[in-house]
Amino acid sequence: MSNSNPNDTKLEQQRSDAAEASLKNQTESNYTKESDAAADRIANNAEEAKKDKKDK
Repeated sequence: MSNSNPNDTKLEQQRSDAAEASLKNQTESNYTKESDAAADRIANNAEEAKKDKKDK
């Protein structure tokens, strides 16, 4: 089924571009959250290691 109206194709391309940008933004946001969470876990592990060292 082809589009006889070229404006429909342009609109579909805009929707596609918007969807791609949205997915990219979501992916980057997820990466940042995971990176922040990993940094927090590393900091917590370092703090626990210091406490364990003092207790010995």
